[in-house]
Amino acid sequence: MNFRTLLFRPNSVHVLLMTFFMGIAAAFVFGLEQTLKSAEDSIKQPLLVSVFMQSSFQDDQAQKWGNQLRLKDPEIQNLNFISKAQALQEAQKDAALAKSLMILKENPLPASFILRYSDRAWLERNEPVDPIKSLPEIQEIRWDAQARSVFRSLHQWRAWLTRFTAFAGVLLMVWAFIGLYQFLAMRAPLAEFAVQLVIGVVGGAVALGLWAYALQGLGPDAGVFRPPWFSLVPMLTGVIVAMGCFGRNGHEEK
Repeated sequence: MNFRTLLFRPNSVHVLLMTFFMGIAAAFVFGLEQTLKSAEDSIKQPLLVSVFMQSSFQDDQAQKWGNQLRLKDPEIQNLNFISKAQALQEAQKDAALAKSLMILKENPLPASFILRYSDRAWLERNEPVDPIKSLPEIQEIRWDAQARSVFRSLHQWRAWLTRFTAFAGVLLMVWAFIGLYQFLAMRAPLAEFAVQLVIGVVGGAVALGLWAYALQGLGPDAGVFRPPWFSLVPMLTGVIVAMGCFGRNGHEEK
């Protein structure tokens, strides 16, 4: 059986369709995972905690206390100190508030800290500030509970999708090994197996091209569905599916 006959037999159409549709499915799943990751990162970036010290604390006392804060809570990744003078300077930018502050003889604003917590603190704790919220040196703690809820929801969806993708990937690999076993057991010509893989690459490439064209029509914001490494995903899926399809009905047609 020559190469042309192998390439244009009826079974090749079946393999081409299978690899095309599975390539589209892989493109959609990986694009959705990338979108969820992008949304999660955009929510996480401004997710900060503001800690206000007692007004009686002077800047040097507050800064010294802040230096020990990471020992009290190891999940704090970054800490930014804002002195009483800096707080006053920022408050005076508000014209209405500046008039009120001018009446006072002393600066009433407390020193504060802006904390960035690890993902683990936001995801696993009841409140990210659990270890420090009862410390007597702290007057008030503020953080965005709604943004935290959105972040947790996005993370859970992405974790579920990642597990689903891993499970689907394992199934595809098992299917591919079954096809490889069929090739070895039937002692089929290597050219027949190579043509099957070429069809898989073509099906994946067509899926990739159609997906890229669809994203182009959605505008530049849709580029998140197609990261730089993404070109390999549909074609690799096509190759794996083509391996799994080997020997199903094509060998009997010889």
